[in-house]
Amino acid sequence: MTSCANAGAVENSTATPITVAEAKGYHGRAGVEFVDPRPADAIAATTGKIPGARLISVEDVEAGNLPPVFADKSLHVVTTCMAGPMARRAATAFAKAGFGRVNWIEGGTTAWVEAGHPTVR
Repeated sequence: MTSCANAGAVENSTATPITVAEAKGYHGRAGVEFVDPRPADAIAATTGKIPGARLISVEDVEAGNLPPVFADKSLHVVTTCMAGPMARRAATAFAKAGFGRVNWIEGGTTAWVEAGHPTVR
């Protein structure tokens, strides 16, 4: 992994919650990256992860240790975890890093599963 530079940061960027229905509408779209900050073993032991979601720890997000795709600060980032709190923390870190469109899923992957959407383990 590489560190992202803060070049091109968006000032006053914020992270906001979205519903599962809104997240489903963004899923699979170009320019949208889903991120799950949980450890892989926690994902496997609980809800699984949303297909295509990148596994990036909260600590790595906060430290700016992101995969190269995240050099593009115009990406729309959607975070999720089991219930929401860790996703909110990761979303806040993405916003502080200068990403202009950042959301976390209210209710997390648990709400995603309850809505009938698939996950992978």
